[in-house]
Amino acid sequence: MAAAMAGPSMAQGVDVTGMWRPDKNSDYEMSMCGKDNAQLCIKVVALRGNMDSDKNRPYLNTYLIDKAKPSGQGRWKGKLSLFGQTGDATLTLKGANTMNVKACAYIVVCREITLTRVQ
Repeated sequence: MAAAMAGPSMAQGVDVTGMWRPDKNSDYEMSMCGKDNAQLCIKVVALRGNMDSDKNRPYLNTYLIDKAKPSGQGRWKGKLSLFGQTGDATLTLKGANTMNVKACAYIVVCREITLTRVQ
């Protein structure tokens, strides 16, 4: 019973909830969401420096990735919404404090970023 109460964020072996950063100019909050808290959500919670712009401010406190579903050990798949476009996103945990995010629009235009846990 205690293991079941540990929460879905531990379901894939590591707790990914908390604050993550792709660079020094923005922070993303990862949380478990969706039915039974079994999916992963990523919300923009801080913009600084060159990321704090008119172009990016509409995304502050919004979900870039909403309800990504587990697709293997330390891996989730979902949709990323940004600048009016929606693309397929794959999130892969590379270590306890490092996650790779690959997003593709129209199958051929892809971008990868690395998020580092800060909290």
